Amino acid sequence: MMEKNWIYIFIAILSYICLGFLQVSIDYQREIENLKSPIVLMPGEKAGSFILSGFKGIAVDILWLEIEKSWHSGQHYKILPSLKAISYLQPNYTTVWEIGAWHMAYNIFAKEAERGRRLERMFERMKEKMDFKENLGIILEIEKGIKKIKEKIEREGLPERENCEIIRKLKVYKSIIENLKKDTKNYSFLRIIDGIVESMLAQIFWYKSGIDFLKKGIVYNPDKYNLYFELGWLYFDKGKDYKNAVKYLEKAIKFPHPEYVDDVLAHVYEKNGQIDKAIKQWEKLLDTNFREIAKKALRSLRKNGKFTP
Repeated sequence: MMEKNWIYIFIAILSYICLGFLQVSIDYQREIENLKSPIVLMPGEKAGSFILSGFKGIAVDILWLEIEKSWHSGQHYKILPSLKAISYLQPNYTTVWEIGAWHMAYNIFAKEAERGRRLERMFERMKEKMDFKENLGIILEIEKGIKKIKEKIEREGLPERENCEIIRKLKVYKSIIENLKKDTKNYSFLRIIDGIVESMLAQIFWYKSGIDFLKKGIVYNPDKYNLYFELGWLYFDKGKDYKNAVKYLEKAIKFPHPEYVDDVLAHVYEKNGQIDKAIKQWEKLLDTNFREIAKKALRSLRKNGKFTP
């Protein structure tokens, strides 16, 4: 009898997790359409939370074990459903939002970037071996355009104002490649350059997914510094989007926070061209553990107008 009860409990937990995946999708759609409140729960959410509240911890433990297993086996994409399910089961646990966003914007981004580099090496090897050089000029022009986009991203990051134009160009290249595939004998060659374009689109997608995941976490945790800081850092470090980095770091310091948040904000003010604000921010850090670096920063900013590399 006891064994039968445990089977029922296990089925209930699995059902709840499956509903969690569905609810994550619904929540996200409600959020982007401005239909979501961080406080109001739908009847199904209330009922599920009430009935299975005692089993949430068990479900989350199982999911973390799955994440660890997938992580060590290099199955990065398998981690995402578990992270999203945990974020639904325990939305006020900010660590899951931090890890999820980092995983998307850094780990999967890097995996896609490596795929792109591997395809680029294959492209170079195949270039001289083409038996039928039909449409080669167009393909090489696309390759040149892709290289320019890559260089621009490496130099300037992925600021929001540039993303749409970059995506538009990549989709134009993809459309041209698809048309060329219909009328050429060099299908395998075109598949490689198509894969390069796809890897770049995927990198942008996962960077934006990390941002969106943190924004969703902020909806559930609007009065904690953590996720504002993580989002500001992501914009600063990965996107070089200093305007948005300032926006979220300024929100982070409105709540109790460690000193390093103020340090990062000082650097970001400078990178955003707000030298006066950077100086004021460093002055605030003179009475903290960052006093020595603050002194150097102030000397350099006042003398040269520059401190952060």
